[in-house]
Amino acid sequence: MIMNYEGILEFKGTWRRYQARVLEHADRYMADGKIHIVAAPGSGKTTLGIELIRRMNGKALILAPSITIREQWIARIEEAFLCEGIQGEDYLSQNLKQPKAITVATYQALHSAMTRFQGIQEDAGEDSGTGTDECPAKTETKEVDYSGFDLVGTMKEAGIEVLCLDECHHLRSEWWKALEEFKKQVNNLKIIALTATPPYDSTPAMWTRYMNMCGEIDEEITIPELVKEGSLCPHQDYVYFNYPTKEEEKEVRRFEERSKAMTEKIMRDTQFLTYVRSHKGFSGQLSDDLLLDNPAYLASLLIYLQSKNIAIPSRLQRLLGAKKLPDMNVQWMERLLQGFLYDDVDSYLCDKTYRELLIADLKSDGLIEKKKVVMTKSAAVEKMLTNSLGKCNSIRDIVFHEYEASGQDLRLLVLTDYIRKEYEKAIGNTEYDVNSLGVLPFFEMLRRDNEKKNEQIRFGVLCGTIVIIPAEAREALEQAIGMSGKVTFSRIGNLSETDYLKVTAVGNAHFLTGAVTDIFSKGYMQVLIGTKSLLGEGWDSPCINSLILASFVGSFMLSNQMRGRAIRVMKEHPEKTSNIWHLVCLRPWNEVLKADDNQISEDYSMLERRMEHFLGLHYTENTIENGMKRLSVIKTPFNKTNIDRINRQMLKMSGQRDTLKERWNSALAVYDKMDIVDETEVKDKFVTSVVFWDAILTMILSGILCLIGAIGAGIVAAASQNGILAGTCYFFIAAGLAGIMIRFPKIFMLGSPLKRLKAFGNGIRKALEEQQLLEETHCKVETESNGPDNHIIYLSGGSGRDKALFAQCVNEFFDVIDNQRYILVKKKGHKGLNGFYAIPNCFSKKKEDAERFAKCMHPYIGNYDCVYTRNEKGRELLLEGRVKALANREERCISHKKVKGALE
Repeated sequence: MIMNYEGILEFKGTWRRYQARVLEHADRYMADGKIHIVAAPGSGKTTLGIELIRRMNGKALILAPSITIREQWIARIEEAFLCEGIQGEDYLSQNLKQPKAITVATYQALHSAMTRFQGIQEDAGEDSGTGTDECPAKTETKEVDYSGFDLVGTMKEAGIEVLCLDECHHLRSEWWKALEEFKKQVNNLKIIALTATPPYDSTPAMWTRYMNMCGEIDEEITIPELVKEGSLCPHQDYVYFNYPTKEEEKEVRRFEERSKAMTEKIMRDTQFLTYVRSHKGFSGQLSDDLLLDNPAYLASLLIYLQSKNIAIPSRLQRLLGAKKLPDMNVQWMERLLQGFLYDDVDSYLCDKTYRELLIADLKSDGLIEKKKVVMTKSAAVEKMLTNSLGKCNSIRDIVFHEYEASGQDLRLLVLTDYIRKEYEKAIGNTEYDVNSLGVLPFFEMLRRDNEKKNEQIRFGVLCGTIVIIPAEAREALEQAIGMSGKVTFSRIGNLSETDYLKVTAVGNAHFLTGAVTDIFSKGYMQVLIGTKSLLGEGWDSPCINSLILASFVGSFMLSNQMRGRAIRVMKEHPEKTSNIWHLVCLRPWNEVLKADDNQISEDYSMLERRMEHFLGLHYTENTIENGMKRLSVIKTPFNKTNIDRINRQMLKMSGQRDTLKERWNSALAVYDKMDIVDETEVKDKFVTSVVFWDAILTMILSGILCLIGAIGAGIVAAASQNGILAGTCYFFIAAGLAGIMIRFPKIFMLGSPLKRLKAFGNGIRKALEEQQLLEETHCKVETESNGPDNHIIYLSGGSGRDKALFAQCVNEFFDVIDNQRYILVKKKGHKGLNGFYAIPNCFSKKKEDAERFAKCMHPYIGNYDCVYTRNEKGRELLLEGRVKALANREERCISHKKVKGALE
């Protein structure tokens, strides 16, 4: 059933260059019946999706991850596409039971309809489900009855031809099943797949499932491209660190003391010793395979016995591959107790009552959370640090510094999780302490400081249940509201009505958000404080030039949406740049901790995860990349002196907005077309020279053959005319020369670690291609030096998945030998650092795949055997490799994304 949208839908705007590029190639992309677009927030992918539906002239079903996004689709169609005189309700539906030309529904609704669900259906406003008691995610709860509803039949009868999937990789497992079953039953659907974050880091099985649904990625529109096109403004991420308050630090210390005291108590417990000694591994009742499945747990058993001066079975210590065991501490006790109480219960001859009493003892000290022993890192403590009151001081420092740098041009947004309505009485009343995380405490804290400093900053609050504006903005707000609604003004807290006003809507308050945003844009406020629920209303304010992410609950997708609000361009201010501030609380400094230690804090780990997803400008180099490496000011040690230095440096850099735009332009100007690559940095000493020395040895042997042949030929020529003997000598000469000619180019090609690394990469790429794991075969391996001892390798060209998979294989190939299923082992000679390499996981499922990988690598790395480590001989070699690795457990590879010039 053909649907003609002429006269119904027509785009009212102007296409951006990259949007026009996608549309120009759309017919070619749809050759396989699927078009798959990856587009960063702010790129207008919703608009692209609507235009693709319009051009396909087919009735469409659009599926969105939340009701918020569902409503945004409808709003975008009505605002940007509906022709004059056309009523949206005639062609648009949000009800699966009443499909129209374009029906928009949530994945949850599809699942309910496919399973014929009857009862209360909840559709979350945010796909992450990150609501709070005070600031809930927008949720639609309604009673549904699909018990007698035939969704497939209804859609077929309605003539649905196009299925548009928005962010479908965020789906729950049961939603996936419903979607796959629906697609299977409704034949010949054209698929439009749109996402900001494809699951490159998912399992191969999940990736295959995703690709089967969405098809190959046809176009990828990245943030750097959007900045270059002028669709997003130049921006930078800054990090402001804090330590816990004194009370919070005491809580951390109390937790550490409880852990230490519990460790000491258990170490004195003779009954516990008896039970540990009963472990089946000590009496040979468990296979080495089982013991090697968790080497850290096996180590904890041996360390415990050693600390009790009990003789350790030498066989188990050899199996572990450790000549010397460390001393018992809280970390090793945590591992031991996890096995003893939960993971390895059947291996002990232990009285059930004793185990239950020990669990109760640990729980009473807060050392067990959800059947997990937590003696080094408690979720409760980490949550306290994430919500540290020390962040109040961070917000104060950032706000006043940003105002000092930008003055009345500042448009700073503070987004947080809570309103804290109980603090309304504290506003203007200094008897109340306002040291708390929330909209109203932040407002009052900043207002008080502003008054003390005699600054001219004006603040505002914008939430669903409370709005505060400066008194002088009253008339401007009334003008912005116009005839769209009515409001009343009243006193807020103990403040004078000539200072700030509380604004209350009469009836539905939907109009108020836009009006407050308008006066914020016009400069009646320099700082606006609100909750992340603003995002749930599809709120946008292009004037924002500074953002403080004071939201500590949420997924990457949510933080990406928040960040996206600050990097919009503003037509009235083409020179706009934006600062995005991330707040991080660190654990009290411990000299034992290292930069890559997960004990730094969960807050810091969250920052690392966020930075993995953001491509941005390096702090000092004019390069665009992801990861923590680009935030080069952040360096250990994380003690108070250094953290103060880092914070001062962050504030200084944030004030250099004029150079920020120049540096973005410099970083992007050199590329006519961009290629986002996954770089992997490899250290010199881990790049084997086996194939190089094999070539040298062959050259020497070939030279000897030549020499023998030449000497023999000379003797034969002088002594007699024996043709057979002379022929043999000439054969030696020919064979020797052939060996030299064959090996000489290889010596030249592999003479440096950089050249050898490229050869390794070519071997890995060849293996991926032979295994048919590459989506595009025109890609090639590139290498660069990054200092005298470090080299970089990446795949240029190819799909994003190809690049990510290649980088993953390189990382796994050079990984520390630990407990891999298949490894490559040097055939002969001394096995140093280059004696063992791991076979990447995607080749380790079957013996045939592992051997094929080894065969592909042979010409590039030399003589290595493919060894299966789950038998006796293999275990011996695995242990040898593990022992070699013990002294070299440094981080061998570091991967990050970087913008490069694309292959022609």
